[in-house]
Amino acid sequence: MQFPYGVTVTIIRADPGGVDPYGDPIPGTTTRIDIPRCGLAPRMSTETTARGRQGVIVGKTVYLPDDSPTVLYVDQLEVAGVLYDIEGEPGEWSNPLTGWIPGSEVAIRRAVG
Repeated sequence: MQFPYGVTVTIIRADPGGVDPYGDPIPGTTTRIDIPRCGLAPRMSTETTARGRQGVIVGKTVYLPDDSPTVLYVDQLEVAGVLYDIEGEPGEWSNPLTGWIPGSEVAIRRAVG
């Protein structure tokens, strides 16, 4: 499922370079893959709050369309120019009655450093 008014999310995938036949390091590369029409929502803390305090936003949840490239837990996602780390494995939604797969859900938090 694509969101007609969704945002474009960019996968940032680092590919290590390795070493050449002489043992010298080969520089790695970075691949950028744009995914248009993604859904985006704030993600709240699941910790118990004391004295009726509101939950704290700890990151975002990205909803990727069904035809998106695979996102790996070692990738990073860029949303509106801000870099985010991926928390855990991306989850794929699936309808148990029809087999329809509308897309994936990825939990992200702001990258530090």
